[in-house]
Amino acid sequence: MDILKQMLANLSNFALSVLGKLLFALIIFLVGRQLIKLVKRMFERSRAAKNLNESAAGFISSAISITANLILVLTVVSVLGVPMTSIVALLGSAGLAIGLALQGGLSNFAGGVMILIFRPFDVGDYIVTGGVEGTVTKVSVFYTTLTTPDNKCIVVPNSTVSNSTITNVSAEDERRVDIAVSVPAGVDVEEVKKALTAAAEGVNVTDREAPTAILVGFGTGSYNFEMRAWCRNAEYWDVRFALLVNIPEKLEKAGIGIAKSAVVVTTKDK
Repeated sequence: MDILKQMLANLSNFALSVLGKLLFALIIFLVGRQLIKLVKRMFERSRAAKNLNESAAGFISSAISITANLILVLTVVSVLGVPMTSIVALLGSAGLAIGLALQGGLSNFAGGVMILIFRPFDVGDYIVTGGVEGTVTKVSVFYTTLTTPDNKCIVVPNSTVSNSTITNVSAEDERRVDIAVSVPAGVDVEEVKKALTAAAEGVNVTDREAPTAILVGFGTGSYNFEMRAWCRNAEYWDVRFALLVNIPEKLEKAGIGIAKSAVVVTTKDK
């Protein structure tokens, strides 16, 4: 009986010890999560974060969260009684396997660092990269998030962005609208130029350069022109659409028979 009582007492002490560790670890985890949220919030509201662009601030915020959560997990594991030497040995032996398995994630992280350092774009810029385009809404540790004009959300791996050609449409205050126009061969070239430049009248173009029309080539039974006009970046699409409406009207008014000659108007930009 004495042996049984001793075993029960030992078992009871062991259970209390385990429960105590679990409870302590749970408290540390919950408190740690709240502290991480607090630190992130303090950073996002700090003067240093406000002096950074949104891309850099978002990246650093994500890095803080990941690093702090990793430290929290290691602390909880240590509180549970797992020796740190065993944890370090386990991480070391698993490091190679994890690295191979997470090659994509590591390359995305490296891509995020490159984006942060060289800053080819900022949050709010409209970019074209890796076969997709949209307004940058977030740059995190691993992904860049874009919103398309029709309000679709595109999440692009940072490795794809950093290894692709990036067209930052929003980089400059002004942008040139180029519209290709094909008219029937044999028309008066100067009359076509006058009609095309007249299409910019009343349209909100800038005075960087006067609207121009140039003959750029010849097709089968056609003369190929390009209409060029500068506008403010934010008004690009409004100006473009207005020109696409005005060009056929001005050509028809000049007697260049749009309908009969099947004038083809194409755009070079997406």
